[in-house]
Amino acid sequence: MAFNPVKIRRYGEPKEVVARVFEEVGGIPKVMELLDLSRTRVYALADPDSSNEISYTRVATLTEAGSTAAAQHLAALAGGIFLPIDKADDANWLALAGDASRSNARNISALMESLSETERSPGRVDQDEAREILKVLDEQLAILAVQRAKLSAIASGEMVDMDGELPDGEDS
Repeated sequence: MAFNPVKIRRYGEPKEVVARVFEEVGGIPKVMELLDLSRTRVYALADPDSSNEISYTRVATLTEAGSTAAAQHLAALAGGIFLPIDKADDANWLALAGDASRSNARNISALMESLSETERSPGRVDQDEAREILKVLDEQLAILAVQRAKLSAIASGEMVDMDGELPDGEDS
């Protein structure tokens, strides 16, 4: 059961971030279980009309359970971005890079079209479109972060390169 709040929350405001955290961990029942709270208390934590606030300890618990919304929000407040790099640890990262490059080209094209006034577009990106574009861009940036982490590990000798050779020409 997904968390689908009814009240309007402005993107990026604390209660909206809390609502995204709840959604990412599996909804209200899962949050109730993880935090050992009643349904009413959990709903109040994401209610923009409630003065109830979620503690850092509880946010950390939900982050450990798989949510990245709080980390992304805090990174943005600090002037950066959060990129989880463990999602594709065992994946073929060269194939992922190719997919990301193709997807990036499509996204840039779609963004440019959205910003151009045509029959299909008013020539601007609205809030909903911006949120969707940000999700896609974050996925692409995460893939690039995986690539960077793997290349860094190869360069530092912590990981075998793509030909299966050990660092600095050592034999296995």
